[in-house]
Amino acid sequence: MMLAFGTPNFVNAQKHAPLPQTQSRNVPGIYPEGSKRQLRVSDIEGLTSWDLKVMRNEIYARHNYIFKTDDMKNYFNQQNWYTPRYNNIESMLTALEKKNIKFIQSYE
Repeated sequence: MMLAFGTPNFVNAQKHAPLPQTQSRNVPGIYPEGSKRQLRVSDIEGLTSWDLKVMRNEIYARHNYIFKTDDMKNYFNQQNWYTPRYNNIESMLTALEKKNIKFIQSYE
């Protein structure tokens, strides 16, 4: 289902999102593992390109990155934990997050 502004239906977009009660309390988002541990192939198997994009961009969003593309702006502005603050968060990313970003990108 497409919304009026041409982006995917965000409610149904994440195929393998954990149930709310299993989400980490410290790390927001539906893919908190991207900032908590090294990702494995099993973490991304069966995910759509949209899911992978959200997973990767959640890492940036957790650091309050200001998204430039409409699809990511629209998606993350709907998340109650996200507050856009910074144009450049590269220095805020951990080595683990950088590694996970590259890993996700290799499957996108």
